[in-house]
Amino acid sequence: MVTGMDSLAFAAALSVMVTVVMLFVVAYSVSATGRKKHVVARLEHVVNRSPFEAIIDVSALKQEGTALIPLLGSLFAGKGWADNVNGELETANVRLRVGEYVALRLAIALVFFAVAIYAAGHGVIGIIVGVVAAIVGYSLPKMYIKHKINARLMKFDDQLVEALSLVSNALRSGFGFLQALDLAADQLRDPLATEFKRTITDINVGASFEDALLALNQRIQSKDLDIAVTAILIQRTVGGNLAEILDTVAHTMRERSRIKGELRTLTAQQKMSGYIVGGLPIVIIGALLLLGRFTGDTYMETLFTTDSGRIALMAGCVLEGIGIMIIRKILAIEV
Repeated sequence: MVTGMDSLAFAAALSVMVTVVMLFVVAYSVSATGRKKHVVARLEHVVNRSPFEAIIDVSALKQEGTALIPLLGSLFAGKGWADNVNGELETANVRLRVGEYVALRLAIALVFFAVAIYAAGHGVIGIIVGVVAAIVGYSLPKMYIKHKINARLMKFDDQLVEALSLVSNALRSGFGFLQALDLAADQLRDPLATEFKRTITDINVGASFEDALLALNQRIQSKDLDIAVTAILIQRTVGGNLAEILDTVAHTMRERSRIKGELRTLTAQQKMSGYIVGGLPIVIIGALLLLGRFTGDTYMETLFTTDSGRIALMAGCVLEGIGIMIIRKILAIEV
């Protein structure tokens, strides 16, 4: 039985968590405004062709640091995993630093833990459910970032073939390579337009052509883009007709896209079977619970009201998740 004091403590804990998250959001907004002014000031030097007061630093246009709060920054500075997380945030185009991202994951985990303890009770089962809920809450932001990366990468790959054709045609018309990139960026939308314009800006503020292309390739992590960037860099080293090279690369990408489409068609039935098998237990439990409301049977409520039922339900959820991951791994065919 949950007492009024427990409800008060739970409400206070949630209030603290929400306050912490809001403080992070406000602090980030203030910092982003100041950083934007710094970038605009540097770009004005480029537009007005006035000399820089210090050495050119292309990183002024990139995401820097590991946290707005110095303590978090000192904890994560120089860590290899922090660099990897920062790269994932850049690839997903999420304007958070590593410190804020980790703090947000911890705040969500604590909220999930508090809600689970409040719902399941303070016993051993409640603690187990709370730990599982905290793990799920901590993993949700990472799953969201992975989803954004995959969606952005898929959209970028779809745009890249058209972009290479535009660049190739522009080169044949007498444009320079940067002018051709700018033309492709104007004709297309985000994410390709944003990334191409960022590459052009990096070159304009002092980065070498090779470094800007490699930075673009590192941000996107696309196999198709890696082929295009490699071909462009090789052409700049050994020479050749860049327009023809880009046409060949675009043709290769079209063939890869066609093969991927055929694979999606061939595996559609297996995916649908996996969805049906995975969703069948949930549908059956829901149907039996609904049927029990009309007939007065309460045997399905054992899953939710007894310790053994909760353990069986948790084990079923874990096995269900493992099965879904195995099916996805089997159907993930690399081309």
